[in-house]
Amino acid sequence: MKTAIFGVMAALSLALFVIPAAQGKRGPDLNVRLSGSSFITSSQDDGSPTPATEASTSLQSGIAKGSGSAIFSAQTVTEQPLPDANCPEALPFGNDLTTSIVLTYDDGSILSLSTTTDGTGSFCSDGVLFVAEFAGTVSGGDGRFEGASGTFVGSAQVDGTRLTGSISVDLD
Repeated sequence: MKTAIFGVMAALSLALFVIPAAQGKRGPDLNVRLSGSSFITSSQDDGSPTPATEASTSLQSGIAKGSGSAIFSAQTVTEQPLPDANCPEALPFGNDLTTSIVLTYDDGSILSLSTTTDGTGSFCSDGVLFVAEFAGTVSGGDGRFEGASGTFVGSAQVDGTRLTGSISVDLD
């Protein structure tokens, strides 16, 4: 009986790895939903937050669900919000952004992602609601992601300090 159970488990394990490989890539390797907070850091002499009308640096952190349990932290730099014809009427101001994101998993594995400064990230805002789209590369990893490379796309929304978003990662 034990031999039969182990045989079935081995066959199922093999099917999990062989069948998807034979059928080709089925989509992103990681699909992650983000939920957390975003805080604008200060560039003011008196320590007050940078106004939403100026270029700023912000820090994000929270929980990442999907593709394993992780926490995320990020640093985002936004250019000065300007009237932007690419933004919807309700969010008339926008510009470029860059971001670096670190996903830290329960097993200690780390995956690092970063955008480039060539317009792969942008945002639209009304001064309170902030909506961003971004893409970039896997810039490194540790543990099960050691030596990782690939690409990612993501989106995020910040309303006040509340952040929600998603990231899809394709590992090479």
